[in-house]
Amino acid sequence: MTASILPGELLASLNASIQCRQLQIQQTACLLASDFPSPPTLVLHGPEATGKTLTINALLEAIDTPSAIVRSKECITTRHLLERTLIEVQKGLGDIARSVDGRCESISAFVVQLHRLLEGQKKYILVFDNIDRQREAAPTLLPALARLGQVIPDLTIIFIVTHPHPSQFHTTGIPHINFPSYTRADLLALVSASPLPLDPPP
Repeated sequence: MTASILPGELLASLNASIQCRQLQIQQTACLLASDFPSPPTLVLHGPEATGKTLTINALLEAIDTPSAIVRSKECITTRHLLERTLIEVQKGLGDIARSVDGRCESISAFVVQLHRLLEGQKKYILVFDNIDRQREAAPTLLPALARLGQVIPDLTIIFIVTHPHPSQFHTTGIPHINFPSYTRADLLALVSASPLPLDPPP
């Protein structure tokens, strides 16, 4: 199925650069393909260092869809996160980005400004990386962000988390893609693909 969505050479390149994550690449590519509707919200989850961020970065570079990634753990407060998000979305839109105030006193103000930025966009992907590690987050933050894709047309929100809780997003029907810990065979394949030099550099 994925081969018809991503060109075969591109898919092979992704599988070669992100080893041992072929299934996750296929699943994510199917949901984010440019020519097909995407879910309003998507969750990528799994332990640290299992390729979640690497996979989404590579896929967003491969598909022809405007996008932005917000490093949530670098933001201290909810307001900091929301204002950083607007900045990243403007960067993702480039020269066609509209001018907005940029100050977010509330979630409602953020939604209004984000809607203005994305007005007329056929599709946009907004990724919140490590959103579960965002500091001083308001308890209503995640549910509010999870509903953005339902409020703003053609917007897909992607959460990258470690351990999602069933009631964390206060909504049902959100697709989840699991990135499990690497198996022993996976680790051997990864090490073999990037062997350490026998002689250390002088």
